[in-house]
Amino acid sequence: MRGDLNERDRRPSLRELEALHALVELRKTTAAAHKLGISQPAISRAIQDLEGRLGKSLFRREGGRLVPSSDGIQLYHDSLPVFQALERLGRLPGEAVEGETIRFIAPPTIAHRFLPHMLAAFHTAEPMIRMQVEIGVTSDVIAKVADGAFDLGMTDARLHHPSVAFETFRRAHAHAVLLTGDPLAVKPEITPEDLHKRPFIALTRRFSVRSALESIFRDAGVEPQIVVEAATSAIAYELVRAGVGLSLLNPFPLAFRRDEDVVIRPFSPRLSFESSFVLSTAAPVAPVVRRFIDFVRRHQAEDGYSNPVR
Repeated sequence: MRGDLNERDRRPSLRELEALHALVELRKTTAAAHKLGISQPAISRAIQDLEGRLGKSLFRREGGRLVPSSDGIQLYHDSLPVFQALERLGRLPGEAVEGETIRFIAPPTIAHRFLPHMLAAFHTAEPMIRMQVEIGVTSDVIAKVADGAFDLGMTDARLHHPSVAFETFRRAHAHAVLLTGDPLAVKPEITPEDLHKRPFIALTRRFSVRSALESIFRDAGVEPQIVVEAATSAIAYELVRAGVGLSLLNPFPLAFRRDEDVVIRPFSPRLSFESSFVLSTAAPVAPVVRRFIDFVRRHQAEDGYSNPVR
């Protein structure tokens, strides 16, 4: 670069960069001028001014065509983000762009019982958006959102991580899940004493609710008979349906199934659950991801057992 120009003087103008991009892509001043709606001399002057500003030759002529030099190619690629940003700014806020993708990761119960309906509705609203869905346990959801492998996570548990933030979209309390023929099904509320010596399907110890329930049972002097430890709420629910025992679970999103052979009753004392979006704090939330979050808040259905956070 020329040493007699300060940094501001060396900075290319937008018109000069437009001329550079048109010539790199079309290789002829006539075609570049037509694309930009200006004259051939104006194209040539813009390139001459840019070369003089930078002190570098950006093109050479070969057989009637302009071939960009290595410096010209480098400047073309360095300035591409400028034009991509201008293209985004030229769209209306919230306007979908073909090829935009949202990468989701969620634990099995949310991924199977809640997310498909939301994705289908969102696809109807914004058909140009591509979506990728992965399933993982909560620790995977948080870790993979934190490292940028996924744009958005959803989970019903929170594990501290310095690089993620949680935004609650659903709140619930633990409910007993049992068969309609169970004697407890007639009760409006289930208590720890109701579960003493009863066949019980517990969630594995990686769930924080497991230790909270054990503390409640210990304080009440009751001991459910644990027959199965389930890795997901969905498995525990199916084991209830199979007649293995009863369970205490987050009713969201299992209650959307509304199976006639299953009864869901509130449990006392209350154990709270929060289902949340998981977002990386390393970068601003992409507009398309924020639109999906807002869409879920507006359109998530009531189930009678949990409370949507609008």
